[in-house]
Amino acid sequence: MNLDTAVERFLAQIGIKRSENTIKAYATDLAQFVAFAEQAGAHETQEVQERMTRAFLDSQMISRSTRARKLYALRAFFHYCRTQGWVDSDPSADLAEPIQRRLLPKALTEKETDQLLELQPSHEPIHLRDRALLELLYATGMRASELVSIDLSVIDFEQGAVRIRGKGGKERMAIFGRAAHEAMVRYLQMGRPNLINENKPNHALFLNHRGGRLTVRSLHRIVKGYGLTIGRDISPHTLRHSFATHLLARGAELRSVQELLGHSRLQTTQIYTHLTVERLRDALESAHPRALEEDDGLEKHNGARRASGGQSRSRRRRAGNDG
Repeated sequence: MNLDTAVERFLAQIGIKRSENTIKAYATDLAQFVAFAEQAGAHETQEVQERMTRAFLDSQMISRSTRARKLYALRAFFHYCRTQGWVDSDPSADLAEPIQRRLLPKALTEKETDQLLELQPSHEPIHLRDRALLELLYATGMRASELVSIDLSVIDFEQGAVRIRGKGGKERMAIFGRAAHEAMVRYLQMGRPNLINENKPNHALFLNHRGGRLTVRSLHRIVKGYGLTIGRDISPHTLRHSFATHLLARGAELRSVQELLGHSRLQTTQIYTHLTVERLRDALESAHPRALEEDDGLEKHNGARRASGGQSRSRRRRAGNDG
């Protein structure tokens, strides 16, 4: 099978169940690979060898995460080729995935979240919209792309829920509470009607000043602007992180948080437990009587010990983290 034709059929097939962003990324990655393979003399799927896929990835001056994405695109493509009988084996199957450093997500404190959500610049339609979208982001932990795709028809105010379509086209119910409910009702009654463009009817929940659907890019700009008013550089994903972190800190079960976030793997949700542990550790070391007693005593009596290279128990605990 010709490589170009195979890629076209593959993209058409995954278009049924993959997000638009995923399809665009795979299309770009596979177009680059086809160009590389053809330059190396391979025009048919059967002519692609493992050394060629390895050389393609090695030729890219890219980050670990981008390399991993390109490898996933190749594996998905050649898996499809195998199901169609166009290759006998997957030439990307034995390529090692790059080791990625997992950075802890940045989350707002509960106090910072309150400050952000209590901002009320005015009762202008745009400000009512912004308050509603900030409340809904924090109340549900949904992604930016999920929020801007919400239509009026998928909101159930009686149940306090909204049906959203997440990654991979998977649907789930996002639950929101009283604060988000009230903010959205105010926006729908006094804000959205003034944003509607009668010449271009739109069923989107959140509209821009021209009456069109709010975009992900605009949402990022809006959230960033409000974050700067409280001295934080944030994005919609910051509110998603804060949602998960605060739930776990207050005793929510990990499996429940996984379902609310729409994570397919529990491992993805578990990163938030690290945040919660670090927060608890900081609180313990700054407020526990014995921790304070140690620090005071060491300041008064153990100056010589520190000068000779000794460490306090609290410093050892932070450095070694053994107990």
